[in-house]
Amino acid sequence: MKLMELLKGKSSADARRGARDKSPLLVAYFWDGGDPVAHKVKNVSSSGFYLDTTERWLLGTLVMMTLQRTSPDPNRPECSVIVMSKVIHHGEDGVGFAFVPVESSGAPAGPGSNAADRRTLDKFLHLVKSDGKH
Repeated sequence: MKLMELLKGKSSADARRGARDKSPLLVAYFWDGGDPVAHKVKNVSSSGFYLDTTERWLLGTLVMMTLQRTSPDPNRPECSVIVMSKVIHHGEDGVGFAFVPVESSGAPAGPGSNAADRRTLDKFLHLVKSDGKH
């Protein structure tokens, strides 16, 4: 545990690595065998997001998500991104995920190879943040 966390009385499990954007103009889609359904993203940061859902995956489960901006600027075509995400928290009204960006190493295609790398994800999150300011 870091000294500042000790002084503030927070455990490392409570510490969040990035500033949260609450109520982003963002929804998420995941495949569950049925028709696609938009799920509200309640908050997002550079390290992950919290999804409003009744699903309860096991902690540590990797889930491919499509994040889509709900209010994209028509002059910016980057309205969605596919991300690999890992279940890290269950809440009363949803699930917390950590982003698992793929490496942009040029390695052969494999599971998750169409998911965003860190640079693509950061660019997308910057657009989401700017959507909330308009």
